Amino acid sequence: MAEKYTVIRTDLMSGTKQPADLVSLRFYNAEGNMAEVENGTIVKLEGYEDDQREVMKAVAAKAGDKLNDCAIVAGVEVMYDERKKNLDEYINEAGKAVRGYIPRSRNIFSVTAEGFVGKTIPKKGDSVGIGTGGKIASGSTGLGTCVEVEQVGRYTYYAIRVGKTEN
Repeated sequence: MAEKYTVIRTDLMSGTKQPADLVSLRFYNAEGNMAEVENGTIVKLEGYEDDQREVMKAVAAKAGDKLNDCAIVAGVEVMYDERKKNLDEYINEAGKAVRGYIPRSRNIFSVTAEGFVGKTIPKKGDSVGIGTGGKIASGSTGLGTCVEVEQVGRYTYYAIRVGKTEN
């Protein structure tokens, strides 16, 4: 069976109407090499790539990173392999410029269980933070709160309302 990846919904993200809250990013691993990245990953933006005005360098965020320095990966799920049909089969390829949403207070986005560290999912009302590899950590703090759990078709989504991002 093929690996399943995180599916994201941008329910109430300010970047859908406010272009200033969108970024183009390229993901780099801990060794500094371009790497594939799942949608729903929280990344830390490290400035623009050399000789770039639009594409930012991003690495996996970690607990304690300021949300104003982060983005939530939400690439467009275009699969060129016609054998792949489901959103959970999609991953953003290494080296590809990907869309990211800057988290703002009270924004809401939803991810499937694969977006959580160890697929440890929260209950409605639980706080969440940034965990290993930019995944969401249930029971942690610093990112926001799970405000809804809903089944939509084949996917169960965990809606996360972003906490305070302002200083």
